[in-house]
Amino acid sequence: MNLRQRLFTPGPTPVPERVMAAMAEPLVYHRGPDFPALLRGVVEQLKPVFPTSDDVLLLSASGSGGMEAALVNVLCRGDRALVVQAGQFGAKWTAMCKAYGIEADVIDLPWGKSVDPGQVAERLKSETRAVFVTQSETSTGALHDIESIACLVRHTDTLLIVDGVSSVVAHPLCTDWGVDIAITASQKGLGVPPGVAIVAMGQRAWDATKRADLPKNYFDLTAHKTAFAEGRGPATLPVTLIAGMRAALEMICEEGIENTWRRHARHAGAVRSAAKALGLSIFPEHPSNALTAIALPESVDGLKLMAYVQTRFGIVLGGGLAHLRGRAIRISNLGHVDDLDILSVVAALEMGLRAQNWAFAPGAGIAAAEAVLA
Repeated sequence: MNLRQRLFTPGPTPVPERVMAAMAEPLVYHRGPDFPALLRGVVEQLKPVFPTSDDVLLLSASGSGGMEAALVNVLCRGDRALVVQAGQFGAKWTAMCKAYGIEADVIDLPWGKSVDPGQVAERLKSETRAVFVTQSETSTGALHDIESIACLVRHTDTLLIVDGVSSVVAHPLCTDWGVDIAITASQKGLGVPPGVAIVAMGQRAWDATKRADLPKNYFDLTAHKTAFAEGRGPATLPVTLIAGMRAALEMICEEGIENTWRRHARHAGAVRSAAKALGLSIFPEHPSNALTAIALPESVDGLKLMAYVQTRFGIVLGGGLAHLRGRAIRISNLGHVDDLDILSVVAALEMGLRAQNWAFAPGAGIAAAEAVLA
C-alpha cells in the first residue's frame, strides 16, 4: 500500500491543493505584460503577513539566501555585529559573519533557551552595527522576544535584522516594532514549495546600503528595488512559485492573519498538551507556535519512532538535530494545517510510543489535544 505522505516537518510544509493548482496553470512570461501585476500583487499581499509597511523584495533563493542578502547589503568588512545564537539556525548568522569578515560578538546560549532582552542590552555597544537574531529557532522550538529586543535597539544607530524564516505566519514579526530587516521564505508558513526568499527592508537599512562595501551582485538589493519598481526582477524570478504564493496569500487573507496566528497558537498548544499527557517533556523554555520540540526519555529512540510513524501512517516528523539526533522529535503545525491533522499526528505519536513500550494511559494524548482544540 502506498501511503500518502503527510508532512509535519518545519519546512517544507504541506502545499495545499489550491496552491498546486495555481502552479499548474500556464506560465506567465517574466518579461511580459502580465508579470508586473502578478509581482506587485504578491508583494502587497505579503505586507500584512509580517505585518510591514516597508519594501518587500522576492529573491530566487532559500531563506538562507535572504539572510545572506540582508547581511551583505548593510555591512562593511570589519564591522562589529551582535549575534544571538541559541541553536543551529542562529549559528548561521555567526557563520555568515565569519565568511564576510564581520566581527561577531556572540551571545551563545544553550539549546532550548531564549535570549533575555537584557542580555542584548548588556552586550550592545556604540560600535555595534547590527544585531542578528532568529525569531523562532527551528532546531530547538524556542521563541525569542523580538518586540522587546526591538524596543532596545531602535533608539540606537544599530540595525536589527531578524530571521523570521520559520516564524512568519505563525507569529507576528511587525517591522514597526523597530525591525530594520525581516526575512522569511516560501516553504514555511506560506505553504509554497522552496525557492523564494522574502525580505522586508526599512529605511534605516536602505540608508546603510550607501556605506556597505561587502561583495554582492546577484543579491544586490538596491538592484532588486529598482527592478521591482518596474514590475520585474533583476534576474529571472521563479514565476511558478510566485503564482502559487498568490494563491497561498489569498487563503491567508480569507482566514485573516490574526486568525491565522490564533490557529497556530491553538494547534501548538494542542500538541504540547498531548505530549505532556503522554509523559513527555517540551524541550524549549519558551516554545514557538510554529512547531513543538519534544525531549524523549532514554528508553525511546527518536529515529525508530520517526521511522515507525512514517512507515505505518505516512506521517513525517522532524528529527532532533546535531546532539539531539534521536533524543528529540519536532512536530510542526506550520502552514495550512487543520484540527484533524493535529489529531492525526497525536494519534500516530501515541502508537509509535506504544511500539517502543513507553507507558501511558491509552488515548491520553488525543484527549488532551481535543480539550485544547475544543
